[in-house]
Amino acid sequence: MRRRHPTPRRTDGFTLVELVVVMSILGLLAAVAVPGFGAFGREQRIRTAAFDLVADLLLARSEAILRASTVTVVGQGEGWNAGWTVRVDGGLHVGTVVQRRDGPGRGVELSGADAIAFDRNGRLVGGGGARIAIADRDAGTVKRCIEIDLGGMARSRSGPCA
Repeated sequence: MRRRHPTPRRTDGFTLVELVVVMSILGLLAAVAVPGFGAFGREQRIRTAAFDLVADLLLARSEAILRASTVTVVGQGEGWNAGWTVRVDGGLHVGTVVQRRDGPGRGVELSGADAIAFDRNGRLVGGGGARIAIADRDAGTVKRCIEIDLGGMARSRSGPCA
C-alpha cells in the first residue's frame, strides 16, 4: 500500500505566540538601550560644542592677523551657553560680525572667560592664557577643556580644566 504524505501546513505568517515572544525581546532590548542614548546624545553635543568653539577661536585668530586689528570671541547674552559671536573690535571694520554660533543645546554648559580677544599678531590680549570648561549639566562634571595659550592657539582636551 502506498503511504500518503500529509499535506503541508500553510506558513504564510507568524503565530500569536511567536509575535508575543519577539515583541517581548524587542521591549527588553529597548529598555536596556534607551537610557544610553540620552548620555550618547549629550556626549556628542559636548564634542560638537568643543569643536565649534575651537574652530571659531582659530577663525578669530586668523581674522585678527588678516585684518591687522583686534578680533574678539564673546558669549551671547549671559555667558557662552546661548552661543557666541566672533567680531572685529579694532581697525577699519569695527563691529563687523565675522561669525555667529548658536549655543550647544540642553544638558551642556560652558563656563570660563567672558571674552577672548586676539591682537593684530594673533596673540591673546591680556596675557595669561584663557580656559573654557564644557560640562555635562545633568551629571555635573566637566567633560572637556578648551585652552588658549599666549600665542593664541586654541586646543580642546578631554577632562576638567586644571
